[in-house]
Amino acid sequence: MAGDVLVQRAKQGDRAALDALCQREWKPVYAIAYRALRNVSEAQDLTQEVFLRALRSLPRYEETGAPFRAYLATIARNLIRDRWRKHRPQIVELDLAATLPDTTDLPEDRALQNVDRDNLRRALRLLSDDHQLVLRLRINDGLSAAEAGQVMGRSPSAIRQLQYRAMLALRAHVIEEKESRT
Repeated sequence: MAGDVLVQRAKQGDRAALDALCQREWKPVYAIAYRALRNVSEAQDLTQEVFLRALRSLPRYEETGAPFRAYLATIARNLIRDRWRKHRPQIVELDLAATLPDTTDLPEDRALQNVDRDNLRRALRLLSDDHQLVLRLRINDGLSAAEAGQVMGRSPSAIRQLQYRAMLALRAHVIEEKESRT
């Protein structure tokens, strides 16, 4: 496989192979970063960090049968998660979702009806990191289950299940908050 040959040559210090490998994989890694971050500058920075980390660990990299791109995607997902954890208050901006007009009759839309922003923010903060992330990717960023799965390293069906559980948890927190007020 051509990718394996490039990786092997790059591991042996072949600069031309390393350049070819970076050129071939740059756009797919950038696409993952941009879909997650929705900011050109941040996506470029994260993509560069992915390659720096991959190049530092290249001598220890062992082929597992998965493409080298999967290895880079894993590094990207980990860096994205780290970035979101560090900037958590800026990450979950679902307050806008509560003010959007209801154009569909999806469970997500029904759950957000009649919920004030502060209540929603409090409820979101109570969710696990994975629940917050899946809601952000699927609702705020509008990613498909497959795209969110790429970011989170899960299958589309696992993403749909996680989103369903996140919505149930969010609904439970919102109801609990409303009941505690009365």
